[in-house]
Amino acid sequence: MPRYIKLADAQRRDTQVIVEGAERDRGYTYIGPDGAPIRYAKLILSPQGHDFAELSGTFGDAEAVAEALIAGDPEVDPSLVGREVGPSDRVYVKADGTILLRARYVRVVIDPSGEEVSREPFVDVMQTVNDETPLPWTGRLLPVDDVVRRFVISRTVQLRHVDGLTFDFLKGIAEALAAERKMLLVGAGAKGAEPLVFQTNGSRYRGFLEGRVTGDGGVLVLLHLSNLELKAVGA
Repeated sequence: MPRYIKLADAQRRDTQVIVEGAERDRGYTYIGPDGAPIRYAKLILSPQGHDFAELSGTFGDAEAVAEALIAGDPEVDPSLVGREVGPSDRVYVKADGTILLRARYVRVVIDPSGEEVSREPFVDVMQTVNDETPLPWTGRLLPVDDVVRRFVISRTVQLRHVDGLTFDFLKGIAEALAAERKMLLVGAGAKGAEPLVFQTNGSRYRGFLEGRVTGDGGVLVLLHLSNLELKAVGA
């Protein structure tokens, strides 16, 4: 099912467009030694009861665990390790190894040295990108070279038209941005100052709208998303 968002242009006109993952031509495939395509699988690394905490409870201190590892392989269960895992559900466990049935979420802030700064109840981060409120045209155009050097692009989505009118709408945006060789800074809210959040409690992004014009008259409108800015390290 297509996902829609609302977007505004420089003339403050807005419309709904489709958001989807940007197409990528990898140009290569992975193959194994026999020339066949590789297959990804999940394998059991260590079953419950064979981690360091359990072994410490069985043998004593770390030195005793080390001696046990030298003498044998208590950390390995030959009947399970290396077996392929089929469809499974993720569960969370407590420090004692029992299943966690209920949890209280908290927001923990840690400084660059790893010290905890604050701890407070977690507050839901509401979605800011939807098909009702348009993302405004901020007018803040940044050179493409500056964007790729200042920000880490962690995700890119493609904006597609839904009919002839929205094609002309996106084409106008793409041609304007391509002619300037710049990207438009995109944000949510009335003035585009809020972060882009595509789902409740999702990641917060800055958006950079890029337009490309192909030789056959086609256009490509991409929304690059970043949640990390590159800064020079101080002396």
